[in-house]
Order: sequence, then structure tokens, then C-alpha cells
Amino acid sequence: METMYFVLGMLSIVGAIMLATIIWGVVKINNLLKEVKTNEERISEVSRTFWETTHDTREEFDRRFKELERDISSEFGKNERNIYSEFEQRDRDLDLRFKDICEEIKHTHSYVDSRIDKVTGTLGAKQVIKG
Repeated sequence: METMYFVLGMLSIVGAIMLATIIWGVVKINNLLKEVKTNEERISEVSRTFWETTHDTREEFDRRFKELERDISSEFGKNERNIYSEFEQRDRDLDLRFKDICEEIKHTHSYVDSRIDKVTGTLGAKQVIKG
């Protein structure tokens, strides 16, 4: 009988150890499932955050690029207008100089003609023709 009590005691200890191991395994599995679920949520959140950050960065890049493009276009337009107005101003200046030179040439021809007429003595004859 003692042997039987001994065997029953050992079996109850082994059963208690197995029961404790099974309970510990179930608790560990539940903790691991919670951890897996938490990790999946974190991965999902990181993925969403990454996409939002990437999307926001791309939108910011596009906005800055368009702004830079507008600035460059604006500067080119200003420079083009400045160059065109400078060209027009220089063209007007050249026209004025050309007119001044033509007037000076006419004045010089008139002066030279009057000197030639004075030297040749035809000043009176010209007056008769003009008058």
C-alpha cells in the first residue's frame, strides 16, 4: 500500500507539474499573441506614418518646385522686359544720335557751301535764284 500511495503521490506531483506547465504555456501563448497583435499594430502605424510622411514630403517638394519654377519664370520675365526696354532705349538713343549726326552733316554741308560760294563769289547769284 505504501507503494501505491507513493506512486499516487508521484503521479499527482507529475500531474500538478504538467498542469502548471500547460497553464504556463497557455499564459505564455496568450502573452505572445498579445505581443504579435501589438507588433502588427505598430507595423501598421509605422507603415501609415511612413506613407503620410512620404506623401507630405512629396507634396512639399512639389509645392517648392512649383514656387521655384514661378520665381524663375518671373525673374526671366523681368530680365526679358529689362533687356527689351534697355534695347529700346539704346535704339532710341542711336536714332537721336543718327538724327543729330544728319543735322550736323546738313549744317556742315551748308557751311561748306556758303564758304565755297563766298570764295567763288557766287553768293549774289544764288540769292537771285532763291528769290
